[in-house]
Amino acid sequence: MRYVVTGGSGFVGSHLVDLLLDRDSEVVVVDKISNYDSVFERSSNVKLKTLYMDLTNIDLVNKMLRKDDVVIHLAAQSHVDVSFRMPVETTYQNVISAHCLLEACIKNEVKKLIIMSTDEVYGSTNVINGFNTLDPANPYSASKAAVDMIANAYVHMYPDFTIATLRSNNIAGPRQFVRNIIPRFSLLALANRKMTLHGDGSATRRYLWVKDAANALLLLADRCEESSIFNIGHDKSYTNLEIANKIASYLNVRDHVSFEKDRLINDVFYPPSD
Repeated sequence: MRYVVTGGSGFVGSHLVDLLLDRDSEVVVVDKISNYDSVFERSSNVKLKTLYMDLTNIDLVNKMLRKDDVVIHLAAQSHVDVSFRMPVETTYQNVISAHCLLEACIKNEVKKLIIMSTDEVYGSTNVINGFNTLDPANPYSASKAAVDMIANAYVHMYPDFTIATLRSNNIAGPRQFVRNIIPRFSLLALANRKMTLHGDGSATRRYLWVKDAANALLLLADRCEESSIFNIGHDKSYTNLEIANKIASYLNVRDHVSFEKDRLINDVFYPPSD
């Protein structure tokens, strides 16, 4: 059995690929913009193949899959600030690529598909009222909600095909891109520059360690036999200001915060995993 990991050279994907290669699984990484260091480190592993391609090209997606593959879809434009600057591009990239992948999975009789979603599809709420109660409030979360709904349609159309959707809290850990809050604030503090917060810094987030997220994806890839939606995350939450203060305390810096105009919409908090 092959594992096909879209976005496998990225933050979460690279950790998942590490787990798969550690147990000698056959892995195909599909990536549009690659983490070249990650790819280079694994280039000698005969169990790994890397394909550089755009998932919105359905002809290429059809050619890369084969019967009984397990596909784990992580590739996405996942940054909210980028989605405000490039809303149409975010929708096109995230939604069309996932739809092409879903259709190719059906055509090629793929064994199962795991889709990485986000808790942001629920909107600014502290309680999950139902898996289908979606209220996204920015272009990124709206695009992910759209993918979830398309996947839901495929669950109805093809009941024998397993589609597992994983909705996660914010993920943090090694290899995360510098525009995300924890690596960005850490680098700013090390450079003795101020950490800039949206609004008053009161927006609250929950964080999941990247290796826990990778293990959850692997668990679904190996054991999930029926289509379903899963939530994963942490019960404890932190305001963005608290994150800045924790980093400043750890690095022993002072006068470390500045504030800027808030996002057009900045969700106050997201729900815990249950």
